[in-house]
Amino acid sequence: MKSVFTIILGLLFQFTYCQSKIKSISPTVDLNDSLNIQIIETLGNFLETKDSKFWLESDFKKFQFPFYEIMDIQNGKMGSDFYQPSLMEIIPTDKDDQKIIKIAFLGYNPKTKSNLIKAIYNMIATKKDGKIFFSKYINYATKDWEEKKEDNITYSISPLKKINNVEIEKQKTDIKHLSEFFETEKFPIYYYSTVSPEEAFKLKGFDYHPMMYTDQSGGFAEPYNIVISGNNSEYYTHEVVHLYTSKLFPKINSYFDEGIATYFGGSGKYDYLWQKEKLKKYLKENPDFDVFKHLNIYEKLYFEKETPIPYVVSAVLCEMILIKFGKEKLFTVFKNGNSVEKALESFHLNPKNINSELRQFLKN
Repeated sequence: MKSVFTIILGLLFQFTYCQSKIKSISPTVDLNDSLNIQIIETLGNFLETKDSKFWLESDFKKFQFPFYEIMDIQNGKMGSDFYQPSLMEIIPTDKDDQKIIKIAFLGYNPKTKSNLIKAIYNMIATKKDGKIFFSKYINYATKDWEEKKEDNITYSISPLKKINNVEIEKQKTDIKHLSEFFETEKFPIYYYSTVSPEEAFKLKGFDYHPMMYTDQSGGFAEPYNIVISGNNSEYYTHEVVHLYTSKLFPKINSYFDEGIATYFGGSGKYDYLWQKEKLKKYLKENPDFDVFKHLNIYEKLYFEKETPIPYVVSAVLCEMILIKFGKEKLFTVFKNGNSVEKALESFHLNPKNINSELRQFLKN
């Protein structure tokens, strides 16, 4: 039976951290464990300040900004700080000085009297020189994964899949072509290959994220030349293009960033030529579709539940600009980071002619 002192101590921690950035602590967390107590105290300070001093320095060298996923995770449509962190578990690992921290970000809607969940996120806590430091879950999750180095790419392969050497050769060919197109040297790329978006999100630390189950394919281009593929494939040129553009054109407008990535790497399961044919068909069946009203690259507008239409329209525009104006003119727009509307003006495209120009280009 727990002593009265232990119960009071637990209640004090519940109360203390309710006043800071930890809304609540699950009763499954062992508050008799001195390491857990230190972790909780440091976690509260980190969530309150988001100060990098609470994070392992090695993570910044590999990931640049390792906790960006939860930097503003508490904000949502219900307002800033709506989703509050609750400590669900502190899980032991095979190392005495290392544990897994599981946090849920929850909000309460007083109008509907319902609890809402934004995400469940894992990170690693390590005791070093008497202090607690946090790190990304991905290092822990992939510590036993097979690695294979091919040219400038280091692959880390999920145990749920077999490595595909044909796709590796195809990716090497595309990287050679991209380096020639962007007129830059190849650079080291670290490629995490998983079987699905669900597994890719889990690598990033999420047990739950609202986007985990919305698509059957997808992935991420991360800072410091990292690709996380959820396509069950060692080939993901779309995300590799983002690594090039982030290096060469840090101001690039996201509309053109997704467009040039789709032009070289397609989107989802299909390549650009497949996407372009589908766009031709879609525009023919929808003659009143106005491209200029759909310049938001994040608009949830798909054909055949597969391809975001704004991605493909932007890719076709990139191709059209390359043919009519040349690569250097397109690169200038990438460098400037202007709005889509202003960028299109420099190519003599406007609301009056963009639809006819695009349709004519596709026809030819």
